[in-house]
Amino acid sequence: MKISFKSFTHNSPLYEESIVLRNRILIEAVGRHEDCRDFDFPEKDIYISAFDGNTLIGTAIITPLDDNTVQMRQMAVENTCQGKGIGRAISKEFERVVLQNGYLKVILHARESAVPFYKALGYELVGDVFYEIEIAHYEMNKFLKDNS
Repeated sequence: MKISFKSFTHNSPLYEESIVLRNRILIEAVGRHEDCRDFDFPEKDIYISAFDGNTLIGTAIITPLDDNTVQMRQMAVENTCQGKGIGRAISKEFERVVLQNGYLKVILHARESAVPFYKALGYELVGDVFYEIEIAHYEMNKFLKDNS
């Protein structure tokens, strides 16, 4: 599998394709009925998606919070591609784009089941469990180093 990445904005056709994936993986899979677009900030979000050929296999959102910090949101990988390094590749591309845009800190809200994944990528827990859309989450963060 050869993974390529594309960044896009809210008004892109790729946005609609990413919504379908995010809804299926993040919302419907846990029995919820929201629409992922309700959680987006189109005026500031940067969307990153991973492709195998022309097939969308994963996505994440960069949401700037201040001059130094962004939040990684709505990371989703196609079910058939999970466990194959796609999430790790998306995270690496996410961090590359974040650094390229001058940010040095990433925070995220990880579902309990994803905490070991993010710890393996160097993210650290910050605080106790909290609930977002009635699902247990943990805040995590990572300070990035520009190795260019």
